[in-house]
Amino acid sequence: MTARNPTTFIVGAGPVATALAGAFRLGGVPVLGLWARRAAAARLAGSTAGVAAFSSAPPDILLEADIVILAVRDAVIGEVAHMLVGTGLIGKRHVLLHCAGAASATELLGEVASSVAGIGTMHPLAAIADPKVAMRTLKGTVFGVEGDEIGRARATQLVTAMGGVVLALDSTQMAAYHAAAALASNYLVAAVDAAAEVLAMAGVSQEDAARALLPLAEGALRNVAAHGTTRGLTGPVRRGDAATIQRHLDALDGKHEVAALYRALARRAVEIATRLDGLDAPNREGLDAIRTLLR
Repeated sequence: MTARNPTTFIVGAGPVATALAGAFRLGGVPVLGLWARRAAAARLAGSTAGVAAFSSAPPDILLEADIVILAVRDAVIGEVAHMLVGTGLIGKRHVLLHCAGAASATELLGEVASSVAGIGTMHPLAAIADPKVAMRTLKGTVFGVEGDEIGRARATQLVTAMGGVVLALDSTQMAAYHAAAALASNYLVAAVDAAAEVLAMAGVSQEDAARALLPLAEGALRNVAAHGTTRGLTGPVRRGDAATIQRHLDALDGKHEVAALYRALARRAVEIATRLDGLDAPNREGLDAIRTLLR
């Protein structure tokens, strides 16, 4: 026999809270409901996820939950935890999990740790914009999991139930983990935005430029998925084409912020190209010339 899935309750009504509530339900995890202070937000989240919604005061049904997940803004996680423990609705039978990626469970929930059974982190490594879509696509998503022994075990159980992949972390690794997530997601958007700004210099609208570049970005990501970051690199740096890089830099003259971003990313691309071909690569001379241009 397999252990039963724990009963859960979600605090929050944003995209992450809604997506998790729906994903748990679809994964066979009993969700007693979700709670948010604003009634309209709670109703919309509950309707989207297919779970009961509560607002105003935290509901008594919290007493029946095994795990309470705080899917609220990072800045208020500790405050909300204190408030819930203060109501008496959460105590020694409950495990508290938070969904922030940049801070550990001890940092955010340490002050209430002695009042509950365990604390932990369960952060989805996903860009959740549309919870209705995300609740069905979290299967296969990596989740950063961290906390005390009980908190980690419970978070692992939930991630496994929804078909996710556990990435076990230590409390000291959280900031680096989240910085990596920002680089791969948020700053990828920033890079596409910068590229669209450059294409707009040719007279294309920023919106049309972003749409035109999107298939190119998607193709690059498919290359990474198929071959990894090293063998997935293409383009003028990969070929050691210093003349083309010089043309790019000339085109960006006067666009100081975008030019600085271009130089930083191009230097990283040179590192990747060197890693791929080694010191005896046929494009070695070209890569050396590109390094000089990028200084």
